[in-house]
Formats: sequence, structure tokens, C-alpha cells
Amino acid sequence: MNTRRHFLRSSSSLIALPALASLGFRRFASAAPAATPPKRLIFLGFGWGITEATWYPDIKQTGADYKLPVGLKPLARHKADFSVVQGLWNKYSNEGHWGSTMWLTGANRYAEPGQSFHNSISVDQVAAAQLGLKTRFSSLQFNGAEAGDLSGHGPGLSMAWDVSGKPIAGHKGPVEAFHRLFATDTTPIEQ
Repeated sequence: MNTRRHFLRSSSSLIALPALASLGFRRFASAAPAATPPKRLIFLGFGWGITEATWYPDIKQTGADYKLPVGLKPLARHKADFSVVQGLWNKYSNEGHWGSTMWLTGANRYAEPGQSFHNSISVDQVAAAQLGLKTRFSSLQFNGAEAGDLSGHGPGLSMAWDVSGKPIAGHKGPVEAFHRLFATDTTPIEQ
């Protein structure tokens, strides 16, 4: 993490050094084996929902030649790099927008006797325990919602839940997310 920050801060001086080629930089760079990029997984939640006709591909068109629906057209150049999973349903989801609260867990909110709410670990956190070992951050949550903003999400305002079934807070907005990704830990967010 610190190496990247130092590189970004001093990249102009690195670019200005024409002696790098004569020091054998190209030779060492070309000899390095090409690293396989780490796998990534993303879950998107829409508090107010989506229309199936504009978001989901025709389920009868299987394989790589399926036609992207209107909602996914902006991702057309990346089509070979992602999979659309559809047809999943939480059998315990029966209260409108509460579905996004249990969307990644599949939990039954009434599973614990005497409690009005129960959740379990979300699939993104299960995946982060494996895939996140090879990335800088094992998991990043971005919440576009804050309490009272009428986002359409159910209680908790989080789709990510830890192993104890507690919500994991996310970054609220692009400034906070950028700060987490690129600023030093001691830099005030105002800067």
C-alpha cells in the first residue's frame, strides 16, 4: 500500500530518468513472468429494483452469444469478462424492500426464536475470505444510501454482513471511497 502511494507521489521523477533503460530496467521487466490478475467479484443492489426486461438477458439464450439487454449494454466491451447469474430467489423474502437486506445471505429474518430480526454472513464476505487473499483490500463496500434518504433498501442499509450476521459499514460516496483507495491513513478526508 505504501509502495504504491510513494510511486504515485514520485512518478514524475521516475519518468524523468532516462537512465532506467541503461540500468537494465527493460531486461528485468521483460524477464518477470506475467502475473495472473486476481479474480474479482461484484454485487450490485438496487433499492427500488429493476425491470427484468431491461436488465436480464433472455434465459433461453445460453453460452457466450447471448444478447445483452438494454440495462447491460454499457458493459458490452466487457461481455467476455463477466457472467450474469439469474433465477435466484430468497424463499424467506416476503416484505418488499427487505429483500435487499437478505439478498446476499438468503437468511430467514425469523430464524432465531424470540428475535424479530436475524441475518447471517453474506456471500460477498464468504468470497472475500478466499478471493480477497490476493488483493489489497479483501472486501470493499460502497453504500450510496444513508438513513432517511428513501433509497428503497430495507433496514441496515448494508448488503454485506459479517460471520455474526452484523452489517458491515460501507463508504458513502465517491470522495470517501477515493480517500480509502488512494490517500494515506493519516490524511484528513477534507484534504
